[in-house]
Formats: sequence, structure tokens, C-alpha cells
Amino acid sequence: MQQVGGKSTLSEEQKKKIEDNRLRALQKRAERQLIKLPVLIRQDNVPSYKTTSVCNNPHNIQPYNNTCIESKCLQRQVKLSIDTSNIRNVVPLRAGNIEDNLNDFSPIEKKSTFYNNRKYQIQNTVGKSSMRNTKAESSYSNSSNSKPAIQGACVLINRKRFQVEVGFHQQMIEVFKAIPSKVYDAKERKWNFAVEDHDKLIQGVIPLFPNVIISPLPQCILKVFQKASDECEIPSVDLSNLDLKLQNSLLPFQRKGVSFGIIKGGRLLIADDMGLGKTIQAIGIADYYKNEWPLLVVAPSSVRYSWVEAFHTWLPSLDSQEINVVNSSKESVSGSKVVIMSYDILTRKVKCIQDKKFQVIIMDESHFLKNFKSARTRAALVVMKTCKRLILLSGTPALSRPMELYTQISAINNKVFPNYTDFGIRYCNGKIMPWGWDFTGSSHMTELQLLLEETVMIRRLKAEVITQLPAKRRQMVLLDPSVVHSRKKDSEFMSKEMSRSNLRGMERRGMLLQYFRETGFAKLSAICDYIKDLLEAEKKFLCFGHHQSVLDAICKSIKEKGIQYIRIDGSTSSETRKQLCDKFQFNDTVRVAVLSITAANSGINLTAAHLVIFAELFWNPGILTQAEDRAHRIGQQDSVVVQYLVAQGTADDHIWPLVQKKLETLNKAGLSKDNFSDTDTTRVKSLCQSSLDDFLEDLSEDQVFLDEFILSQKNPSKDVSVQNY
Repeated sequence: MQQVGGKSTLSEEQKKKIEDNRLRALQKRAERQLIKLPVLIRQDNVPSYKTTSVCNNPHNIQPYNNTCIESKCLQRQVKLSIDTSNIRNVVPLRAGNIEDNLNDFSPIEKKSTFYNNRKYQIQNTVGKSSMRNTKAESSYSNSSNSKPAIQGACVLINRKRFQVEVGFHQQMIEVFKAIPSKVYDAKERKWNFAVEDHDKLIQGVIPLFPNVIISPLPQCILKVFQKASDECEIPSVDLSNLDLKLQNSLLPFQRKGVSFGIIKGGRLLIADDMGLGKTIQAIGIADYYKNEWPLLVVAPSSVRYSWVEAFHTWLPSLDSQEINVVNSSKESVSGSKVVIMSYDILTRKVKCIQDKKFQVIIMDESHFLKNFKSARTRAALVVMKTCKRLILLSGTPALSRPMELYTQISAINNKVFPNYTDFGIRYCNGKIMPWGWDFTGSSHMTELQLLLEETVMIRRLKAEVITQLPAKRRQMVLLDPSVVHSRKKDSEFMSKEMSRSNLRGMERRGMLLQYFRETGFAKLSAICDYIKDLLEAEKKFLCFGHHQSVLDAICKSIKEKGIQYIRIDGSTSSETRKQLCDKFQFNDTVRVAVLSITAANSGINLTAAHLVIFAELFWNPGILTQAEDRAHRIGQQDSVVVQYLVAQGTADDHIWPLVQKKLETLNKAGLSKDNFSDTDTTRVKSLCQSSLDDFLEDLSEDQVFLDEFILSQKNPSKDVSVQNY
């Protein structure tokens, strides 16, 4: 353009024609690309601009100062005529969420006041008429009484159809009626269409701009569901190469879970409800890819040795010497087929693990990775991005808000949601605040669930597979030996004493009670660690113990977490029991019932819980099964999971198989319906420690006395000797 004396030689009419032609060209390009929302930036609100090669927007503009920029036609009041004499620039936006377009700017721009002010105004002017009363604004419409634009969005409602959430506009309705797959829901007063007609609908409403503005489905949704089948049926996969014990142990829905994982190439999130066997499914998928081992298992420290027992149970062909449990950052992770460690150890050994390049990884309780800013999440992401097979396990993958899912999803498949902000805007009701984005909310949850289940997640609730589940399932949980503080000298002394042939009567009973008491002390730290990890899942559960010291430590751990609980032991009156039970049954904030095995094994109803934990064992199986039935009784609509916490190198090694043997004998006589031999994990007792079994068997003539002695102590606080045993 020629200039004379700093002024343009073009007439006003010529300049107007040039600008009109440019606007028409931009509009045509927007229609071709389904881009319908231009941002009109008024010059009168921007004192000065300069060009920059760093800026990624189409016109390379960047402000010098902190001036706020008003945006037109951006989910706000839209007028029909445009006075181009006061338009500085036109920046085309993509179709879809308006905030998505902010990602087009470079990191330098994102730090600038221009970007921040623009984001702030976009969010805070939606649905508002906050335009300044300027001459340019008054000339922006044909009529001072024009109405705001009709705004809406497309949202997926099932695997084949999407719904348009929008107000009424007559011309828009005519467009809807012309779509072949149209359906009008009179109850909801909303229109829905087949996914394959999505582009046709968006093309149809483009001519209605700026009176009608409809955001389309995200491209990730369209890419996944435009070719989706009507039913989400998981095809069967040949599992004949799995360990025979594993094959025979999988329930039908668990076989589907293993098949789903194999179909997804070994990268998935198993989000089944608690008690549905996520562990056995993960081992099944890992076993399918055993040619790519070594396998890394990362789990909370309290359940590391439960994984060891699980491998022994489901993969008996795996030599126990090939399993390495890493207890400190100084230990090696090489030379074993299976390496098991905690999240804390992973954080400290991330470089070593990264160099090892594990190709198959299982992350147990993956909701531990919910905070992408935490050290363990950053360390885990470094390791997970280099592996070929990644199996995440969590019954509660998003504990309180959808944003907690993002790190888990992106670790499995970063193409589902490549952008953190896009995810937060659409599914976390993202709002821009003066201090930044707020992603604490939730939105479009049905669409999110559909997308996750189609791409990376399999989730079944107990109610869906209840016919395949036993009414009550027992699990033996082996506690971390490094946290079990058994006193070796005392154990050796008791072992020698029990082997004495002249040990009889009350002396024999006293030795048994002393060994039982020492086991309770030894397990305290490990029990508390397990309970603290369990509290992360936000589920109600019962926790049984016997010794006062154990019950006190459990209550203290729960208090430290700020969780409400009830406690029933021998000192609790009948009236108080009823009040506490009602509190647990009907108050969702009360999540734990801490109970005495001998004082609360009968007469109370706690069916609000589906999980029962035994922190300590008891040698009378009848007492244990009665305690289990506080949750497993009439009124319980769900399957109940019972977990027994067992410590290696303590009296538990012998009490557990003894209880199994007693129940087996009663079953043969038709005196009991329960059988502890069907637990998910069976502890194999050591041959060199068989003396206690023989010792306890010798107590058969004194068993009635012993049981009555234990059960008679309903108020331990009144008897110091009873409180201490």
C-alpha cells in the first residue's frame, strides 16, 4: 500500500472493499474447516501492537502493554452487521470448546498479559453482555434490540449417538429435522443423532452463524466412535498358553478382563470394584506376555508380599527364587524375572529402573498417581512411558474428581487426551480464574466413561457379576516382613519351651497366650500401614482385632487420617452398641468399624460394609466365621470380601493352617458350611516349625476351657492380666 506523508492513498471506499473481501475469504475458509467463530479484536481497545516471529497465531500479533482486549462473537452477544472501520484484526478459531483455541498460542504468549487477559475475559464474558458502550459497538448491529446468540454443544450419550444441548431456534430445528438419524426426546426436550451424521449437522448450522453457535464433539471422540459397533462385546482370546492353574482359576468375567487387556496390547486400566480379582487378571495378562519379562510390580508397601503369595498361588511354575522384593533403594533390581517394590522405592530408584527398561509393568492401586505434581507420579511416568505393556489396577481410579484420572490415562495412551487443559475443560468443568485454571469440577461424565471404556479401561461392579461370585470370598494378605518386628530371642525361647515334653496344664495355656500376645505386638506397625493404605480407597470396612494394644493402634492410625470411625469392644454397653451400629450403617462419613473379635462377633448388624479385615487371627474358626457374618448376613446385597492379615515368622504361620484343618474336619462331619481352604492365597507352613501345630492339637482336651476363658473377658480394662495378653 502506498503512503503519502504517513497516510494511505486509498480512499475510504477502497479500504472498506478490501476489508470486506478479506472477511469473506476468512469466512469461506472457516466454513470449509468447520470453523465458525472469528474473534474480532477492536482497535480502539488496543493502543499498540507489534509483529513477532515467536507468536503462533495466524497474524503474528502481540501487545506491548497490559491493555485488556474485548472479544466479539465468542459465546456472547453476536450482531448481524459488521463495521470494519474499527477492526484491528480477525483471528479464526477452531470449532469446539472456545478455550481449546487458547492452546494455539506459543509459551511466550501464554506468559503475556495478552494471553492471560484474553483467557480471563473469554471465561467471564460467556453469556454476558459486557461490551463497552463505544461508537464501534453501536455500529456493530442492525438493531439495538437484537438477541444474544443461541449457544450449544454436542455431547456423546452412547456409543453410537450424540445429543445437542442447545436452546430453541426455529431455523436450527429445521436443520435438525433434515438429518436422517434425528430423534427428539420429548422428556428431556433435546435432539440426538447418530455419530456418523455429526459433520452433516455441523455443516448445516454454519449458515445460521452468528445467531446459532454449536460446539462439535472433540476430534478424539469422533475418531474413536465413528466406526464403533453397536455393542461393546469383548471378543474371546486364546489363553491356552497361560499357566494351567491360572486358566482354571479365572472366573468368566475375569477371562474377559484378561482378553480385553490382550486386545489392547497389554496397556489398560483394570478398574473393577473391590473384591473382583484385579490381581489375578493382571497376572494373567502379564503371563500372556511372559516372553517379554522381566516384570516390574509397583504396589503400596503394605501389600508387596501379598503379590509374592499371589504369584506363588496363580503361577506355581514360577520359581520362588525368581521373585525379588526390593525393600530399600540400595538393593539391586537385576537378575530376577519378577521385581516387586513400593512407590517410595520407585521414586528413589527411578534412574536405575529406567536403565533396566522393563517392558511389562503392573502398577497396583494406581490412584496413588492422581497428583501429577507429586514426586512418585513424576517418577512413575518416567518409567511407564518406556515400557511396552502397562497394566494399572485401581478399584477407585478417580477418588473425588475426574482430573485425577488424567495421569493414568495419558500414561496408558497419550493419544486419547494429548492435552491436559483440553481434558480439564471438557470433563472437569474447567474455569479460568484470576490465579489460573480451576479443574476441580466435573462435566460430561457419561461421555468420559464411554470414551475410557472404549479405549483404555475395563470396569465391572459387583452388582453386574454377582451371579458369578461366591457370597463370601476370603483372602489371606501377607504383611510386609520388614515391618513385622518379632523379637527373635523371645520366639526362639517360646519354641524351645513348647517342645518340652513336661509342659502341661496352665503352664501350657500360658505359653500359648504369651505367643499370641507377642504376635500382636510384632504385627502392629504392619497392620497400621495396611489400614492407612486401605483408607485411601474411601470404602467402608470392618476391622477386627483381639488385643487392646492392637485395637488402640488401629484407632490411632485412623484418627491421624482424619477419618470417622466407631469402636466396639468388651467395655461397650448394649445401648451404646446399638447407637454405634446405626451410626456406621447410616452415616456415610463413618467409614471404619473397629471391633473386638471376642466381644463383637455376634449380635450386631453392619451390612453397610462389603469388606471385613482381621488384623489378628484366632484359633477358634467358629468365632471367626461369626465375626465375618456381621457384614455377610440378611440385608447384604453384595458379595463380601474377608481379608486375614498374616505375618510371617509369628504364631500366624501355625494358627492359619490349624484353623483351616479344624474347619475341614467340621465340614466332613456336616457341622460347618465354611471352608478356609478356598481362600485366594493359602499359606504353606514351614516344616521346621511344626511344633506349634502339634502343641495346639495336644490342647484338644482343654479347648473348651481355653475358649471359655478367652470369651469370658468382655471387659479387658477391669483385668490387667487379660489386657496384656
